[in-house]
Amino acid sequence: MKHSFKLLLILLLLFLEHRDVNGQENWVFIETNQGVTIHSREVAGYAESEFKGTCIINQPIEVIGAVLEDIPSYTRWFLNCIQARKIPDKTSINLNFLLYIVVETPWPLWNRDVIYEARTRVDIPSGLIMVRGKALQDASVPIQKNHVRVTDSALEWVLERLDDSRTMVSFAKRINIGGSIGSYLSDAGCRKTIFESLLNLGRIASDPKYAALGKELKGKYGTDY
Repeated sequence: MKHSFKLLLILLLLFLEHRDVNGQENWVFIETNQGVTIHSREVAGYAESEFKGTCIINQPIEVIGAVLEDIPSYTRWFLNCIQARKIPDKTSINLNFLLYIVVETPWPLWNRDVIYEARTRVDIPSGLIMVRGKALQDASVPIQKNHVRVTDSALEWVLERLDDSRTMVSFAKRINIGGSIGSYLSDAGCRKTIFESLLNLGRIASDPKYAALGKELKGKYGTDY
């Protein structure tokens, strides 16, 4: 009887490991390259897949958080980003705001821009920082000439403190880049963006200025990450 109960418990745990909190199928492994592990999964109701990259960056969690908070710096590390800024909004606060990004695309495609509603959660006891973004149909920034506005996209950053000098970073994203481009090219671009951006994030986080900005974050949200 005890053996049957243990077997049932093991089968239940194995089942749960292959499901996420929303009941969807779990991520499918694609590859690990240069320390970045890429997974993908289909999302019900969308032609495009969702991709996720994870890696360990040898920097404290507050340093990585400081890079993400430095919106103008995205042009230095977020793949093909040529402009990034917060949009002034009466409802914006430090943790929740509107984010405008312009991404350069190869000829003959037009550049893409997108307005994300970004929401941040800092969970000090758990050592977690989470940022979720959803593309909006927002006219607060006019569409530039020869640009396509992306209105169907979602992303999520999760920073998990491993110890005082290491952070597990996860970046998940799904995007329909619009225009006449099919889901295949949307997926290929999304996967490449996640991989390259995570590598670049690790490099830029070593800039000494983010150590100083990280200390400011600790002062703002608490010292026990």
